[in-house]
Amino acid sequence: MKLGFVLAGLGLAATAALAQQTAPESGLKAGVAPAAFQVVDVSGPNKGKQLCYR
Repeated sequence: MKLGFVLAGLGLAATAALAQQTAPESGLKAGVAPAAFQVVDVSGPNKGKQLCYR
């Protein structure tokens, strides 16, 4: 029974270490312009229309 707890603890520690090493990066890098994208306007004269604000 103790061996099971030890193995479970080692598994959790290994998983935590791996998660820290492979943390994902999100967002644009500094200085990079975003690509064009479509949005649906929810207010104003274009309400309900699909627009590209780029």
